[in-house]
Order: sequence, then C-alpha cells, then structure tokens
Amino acid sequence: MTDKKSALAAQQRERILNAAKTCFVENGLAHTTMRDIASKADMSLGNIYRYFKNKEALIEAFIETDNQELGEAFALLDNAKDFKATLQEIGGEIIKEIANKAELLLYTDILSEALRDEKIMSIVTLDHAERSLAKSLDKAKKIQRVQLSLSVDITALSIISFIENAALKCVINKKYSVRTAKKQFKHYIDLVIAS
Repeated sequence: MTDKKSALAAQQRERILNAAKTCFVENGLAHTTMRDIASKADMSLGNIYRYFKNKEALIEAFIETDNQELGEAFALLDNAKDFKATLQEIGGEIIKEIANKAELLLYTDILSEALRDEKIMSIVTLDHAERSLAKSLDKAKKIQRVQLSLSVDITALSIISFIENAALKCVINKKYSVRTAKKQFKHYIDLVIAS
C-alpha cells in the first residue's frame, strides 16, 4: 500500500471511530447499529464494513488505541530524569483526559457489554497499559531509581485504579475537580513510590 493510500485509510478509520464513539455515547452500544455509524460518518455501509467487520472490531480498535497511547505515555518513564515527577504528570494528564462524561459513558458501556459478551470481555481484559506501567516500574526498581512500598504488579494496578476512579469521581461529584484529583494523585504517588 502506498503512503498516500495508507494515510487515507488511517483517516477513514479515524472518521469511522469518531462517528462510532459519538453514536455509542448518544445511543449506547446495544442500540447503535453499523448503519447508524455509517450515517454519522457520512459514508456508505459497505465502506464501514471495509474497515470494521462489526461493533466488536470497533470496540477492539478503541481499546487498542487507548492501550497504545497509555503504553507510549508510560514508556516515557524509562528515560525520564525524574521518574516520580514524570509519572505524576502523566497520571494527572490521563485523569484530565478521561474525566468527561462522554469518555466515561463509552468506557462504562463497553464494560457493561463485556459482562454480557465473552468476545468483548476478552478484548477488555487485554490491559496493556497496566503491564506497560508495571514494566517501567520494574525497570526503575531494578536500577534503584525508585523504591516501592508494594510489589510492582500491585503498584501498577493501584495507580491505574486510582486514575480511573479519580476520573469517574470528577464526573459524578461536581465538587471534586480535575485539579483536586491531580493534586491527590500526586500525593498518592508520593506514598507508594520513593525516589
């Protein structure tokens, strides 16, 4: 495939994913059809199927994109001058990014659907972001850049859990701001990681 065709294909995929996300947030996963997505993307149904064979493929693309972005963000820790400060910054930015109603509606709808559908559950449980963070924590621990009060895996799980729950709380509780969540995340990292 030529670079031009490859770029066009990537644009089309992104256009479809954006339309699907809008439809899923507005109507829910269960009530969104591929035809709805085609209409929102202003594309033919056949063209949608050319890129995604079904809704599960769209969900997989959402999760893969999120995991890739988070994995890339956590990989920055490996070369960071200050591991802990960089992690605090990355975590704060992730909270800010996902602390909105549309993101959480999509996320909870995907989780809800995963409880009903084993195929979706198998996609959702591929948590590369947590593994990527654990890998960076393990490297930093081995070369004594950080000291952990918990095991590497539990630390990674607890950090990801904090980020997700803080973002959820920002949406549910109007008195809990992203700024407060970021501040609390910074304090939390100070508790679980020593430099």
